[in-house]
Amino acid sequence: MIPPTQIVLDAIEKVESNNQWWVVSKSGCIGLMQICPRYSSYKRSELFIPEINREEGARMLASWLRASHGNMTSALAAYRYGYSGLYGKRGRGYARIVLKIAREKWILQTK
Repeated sequence: MIPPTQIVLDAIEKVESNNQWWVVSKSGCIGLMQICPRYSSYKRSELFIPEINREEGARMLASWLRASHGNMTSALAAYRYGYSGLYGKRGRGYARIVLKIAREKWILQTK
């Protein structure tokens, strides 16, 4: 069973940035959910604001979920690798890690 989306977003933040809002990757992705400014409607500086970063990450994940017809594993792979994650084998390990963290958190919350 896949945990609720909020918990999946928390898990993405853990994997992408270790929950550190100020992180910038070598490729220029920003913040908690490591948003690439070139694909965002927000200004680069706005992506450092945790609420905006999370909103943008949630929007992107929702878009990939629609593209994957609700398949969370494919959506997470695409979140990380774009279309090569959606249609190929890239990102499956990433998706497994995110979902493992989400499931563990969900189990702890439901006890």
